[in-house]
Amino acid sequence: MHKLTRHIQHYLPLIGVFLVGILGFRMFAYDRVFQSVIVVATAASYVAWGFVHHHIHDDLHLSVILEYIAIAFLGVVIVFSVLFRA
Repeated sequence: MHKLTRHIQHYLPLIGVFLVGILGFRMFAYDRVFQSVIVVATAASYVAWGFVHHHIHDDLHLSVILEYIAIAFLGVVIVFSVLFRA
């Protein structure tokens, strides 16, 4: 718990990114194309946040960035499969 409270200033922007992404997704429920743009933008912001976060903590490695990209891609695929289901 101490580690979380010590780094809360790093996690608040990430929470903000996800909250804005969810809010935008809900607000534009009538436009699936724009929702897909919001999903991709949120995923890209997540990857950028991971890059910056790990760079600040001096533990930025290729494997870490690839993991963030993989998780973001998985999230995009899951949301797109629900959003554009036949």
